[in-house]
Amino acid sequence: MSAEPGVPSPSDALREAAFRVVRGNPDPAELAALACVLTVLRARAESGAGDAAEPAAARANWDRAGHGYRGPLAWVG
Repeated sequence: MSAEPGVPSPSDALREAAFRVVRGNPDPAELAALACVLTVLRARAESGAGDAAEPAAARANWDRAGHGYRGPLAWVG
């Protein structure tokens, strides 16, 4: 099997870093924990498990400008 030009081989993909530490000096246990969390988050995103969560409740519009809100003293005049 010959590799197509411009397409990385599987061995090249394994050498590529999944993430990079830009500050600090994490020990191997901290890097392993981060890799586990990122793996779980990616698996959830790919399986669509995050879509099952209930959406947040809609916020009332009465306190927003331009929606017809009239203050409590609007009738006095």
